[in-house]
Amino acid sequence: MPILVKDFTWTQTAKTLHIRVPITSGIKENLDIFTTDSYIKIHFNPFLFEIFLLHNIDNDKSKCVVENNQVILDLLKKEECEWECLEKNINKAEKMKTRQEIHEKCQERAKQIVEDRNIKKSQLDRFTVQQAMEIDTKQHNLMDSRRDDQRKKAMDALEEWRINTAESDTKIQNKSCNKKLEKNMPGVKIVELPSSEDESDDKKLKSKNNAERNMVKKVDYTPKKPVKTPVRSEYVEKKKEEVARRVLPKLRETAELEITHTPRTFPTPSRESTANEEETWLKNITQARRATGFVSEDLRPEEQDPQWCKDKGDQFFRAGNFLGAISAYSHGITLSDKLPSLFANRAATHFALGNFNKCLTDCSTALDLMRPACEGNRRSRAKCIARRAAALVRLGHLSKAIDEMKAATKLLPEDENIKKDLYDMERAWEQNPDSD
Repeated sequence: MPILVKDFTWTQTAKTLHIRVPITSGIKENLDIFTTDSYIKIHFNPFLFEIFLLHNIDNDKSKCVVENNQVILDLLKKEECEWECLEKNINKAEKMKTRQEIHEKCQERAKQIVEDRNIKKSQLDRFTVQQAMEIDTKQHNLMDSRRDDQRKKAMDALEEWRINTAESDTKIQNKSCNKKLEKNMPGVKIVELPSSEDESDDKKLKSKNNAERNMVKKVDYTPKKPVKTPVRSEYVEKKKEEVARRVLPKLRETAELEITHTPRTFPTPSRESTANEEETWLKNITQARRATGFVSEDLRPEEQDPQWCKDKGDQFFRAGNFLGAISAYSHGITLSDKLPSLFANRAATHFALGNFNKCLTDCSTALDLMRPACEGNRRSRAKCIARRAAALVRLGHLSKAIDEMKAATKLLPEDENIKKDLYDMERAWEQNPDSD
C-alpha cells in the first residue's frame, strides 16, 4: 500500500493556484507525475500524492517544476474566483469512478494525438514527394528546352552552311562551263542581255541567241571518273615469289597402329556384375563430351568444348568467383546438356550463393543424367544426393532431407562427413519433431 502525502502546502490568487509537495531527496529519476484539468497525481515509491481539484484548471498552460526536494505546481484557473478549498469532498467509490473516467479520457486523447501526428506526417510526406516531383519536372523541362534550343541552333547553322555551299558550287560550275565554252568555241561569246521593254529589241536578241546556239556544239561536261591504277607493293610481290619457290614436304606414308587396352576387372562376382551399365554410362559420357550444340565465330575453339567450360568453372569456384563459375557452367550446358558434372557443379555454386531452389533443380537434373546407376558414378550420385539434402534443410524440409541423407549414406558408407550431417539432422528432428 502506498503512503499518502498530507504535508503539502497550497496558495491561490484569483487566476492561479500554487501547490508545493515535498519529496524525498535523490528520487527525481523515479518520479511519476500525472495531471489533468481536474485531477493531479504524483507518485514516488512508496509515497503517493493524489487530489481531485474543486474546480477545473487549464492543464495545457500550467507548469510543473521539480527543485529543492519539492514539486512546485503553478496551475492556471479556468475561471477567476477564490476557491473555498482545494479538493472536492467525495467518497471512495466516486473517486474510483472519477479516476477511471479520467484515465479513459486521457487514453482517448493520447490515441487521437498519435493519429493526428501520423496523419500530419503522411500529409507532410505526400507534400514532400509532390514537391520533389515538381522540382524534377521543372528540371526535365529546363533540360528539354535547352536541348531543343541547341538542336535548333545546330540545324539552322547546318541549313545555312548547305545553302552557302550550294551557291558556291553553282558559281564554280558556271565559271568552269564558261571557260570550257571559250576553249572549245573561241568565236563564241556569252553576252549578258540587259532587260528591255521594247518588242523589237527582244526579237533581235532572240534571233541573235538562236544563231549563236546553232553555232555552239553540245559538249558533255559531266566529270569523268578517275581510272583506278593498281598499286604494287614490293612486300607483297616478295611474298608471292617466296610462296612460288617454296617446296612442300612429301606426304606421310600410311600405316596401321594396333592398340591393346588392359581389360577392366570388376570387383563384384559375375552374377552381380554391372558391366553393361558401366559401358552404357561411359558411352553416354563420351557422347555428352563430344557434343558442342553450336559453333560461334566469336568463341575460340577451346571455348566450344563443354569439358573446357567445366574446368574453367571449377577454377572460378576455387577462387571464390561464384558468379563467374555459374556463367561458365551455364555456357557448358548450352553446348551440351547431357553432361551431369556441369549440373552437379553448378548446384554446388548455387548452394554457396544461397540459391537453394536452383540447387535442388540442378541436383535432380544431374541425378537423372547419371543413369544407369553403376560403380563408376556411385560417388558422384552420393555427393549429389547429399547436397540436395543440405538444400532441403536450408529450405525447412527436415524430414525429406533425412531420407535423402540416408540414401547418400547407403551409397558412401565410409564417408564421415555424410554420417556427421545425418547425425546432426536426426538430433534436430528429435528436438523439433513437428517441423516439415
